[in-house]
Amino acid sequence: MRYRTLGRTGLSVSALALGTVELGLEYGIPLPGESGRPGDAEGVRIVHASLDGGVNFIDTARAYGESERVLGLALADRRDRVVLASKVATQRSDGCTPTGDELRRTMCASLDVSLRQLHTDWLDIWQIHNVDTALLEQAETVAEVFATARRAGKVRWTGGSFYGAALPLAALNYDIFDVMQVTYSVLDQRLADHFFAAAQARKVGVVVRSVLLKGALTERGEHLPDHLEPLRERSRRFRRTVAEAGIGCSPAQAAVAFALAQPAIHAVLVGVGSVQEVNHALQAATLELPPALVDQLRGLRLDDEGLLNPGTWGIG
Repeated sequence: MRYRTLGRTGLSVSALALGTVELGLEYGIPLPGESGRPGDAEGVRIVHASLDGGVNFIDTARAYGESERVLGLALADRRDRVVLASKVATQRSDGCTPTGDELRRTMCASLDVSLRQLHTDWLDIWQIHNVDTALLEQAETVAEVFATARRAGKVRWTGGSFYGAALPLAALNYDIFDVMQVTYSVLDQRLADHFFAAAQARKVGVVVRSVLLKGALTERGEHLPDHLEPLRERSRRFRRTVAEAGIGCSPAQAAVAFALAQPAIHAVLVGVGSVQEVNHALQAATLELPPALVDQLRGLRLDDEGLLNPGTWGIG
């Protein structure tokens, strides 16, 4: 496992980080006959296999169903070995972002629940889930809550997760996030245009997710609905390109390695649903793609937001 310094936090994190949405709820492009999320015992085995393989960075969220609770079980005697990150969901059920004191109460209550579920006294990184413009407009309030949590010893560093390309670039100007979790993949390379260089200049930690685009860059892409046919076809081109390169890796491993080849990225989040998938991902962490293949994969870029944001796909 390789380790990288997570921006100005100074934290040494594994280049491959464990994303845990699949430990808490059903996620990804469904396949016929799948049985849903792993049970608690299997979830604990997944976490332990990741740690044994050198992963020391784990990401979760209040919105990930049972994920925090399962992690609390798995990390009962291993908390000190982990850089642990979780997220607060600030939006109300109607999708609107609260303001003022309501926002403060929402954030503080969410943090306390996360700590109880995870059986820990602190989070290494506390993030706001799906930062939107309405949240950035309250940057001063967010900064106050972050500062209060840090003074109380509940939080060490702060962050936010984002969709798209424009919003994370704008968020850098507010300077309230030590770490930013963003989307990046073979198909979604928009952040390489401006964001990565700007984040490096500000020494902001960069963590990327959706490197498999919710499974679209694997064989699951064949199960995309017909209205996403352009995405399905690009998935086929990606998988065919990897196969023709003859380097002996799977499309999923190539997708992870492609993201790790970007020097501005400190860690790549990978979600797994079994110990077998953990071992598969660990192999990707040591894979270096031939430069010619990297160039070919860069040529598969898409810029259609409707294809790149799974939230717009309408498939759950």
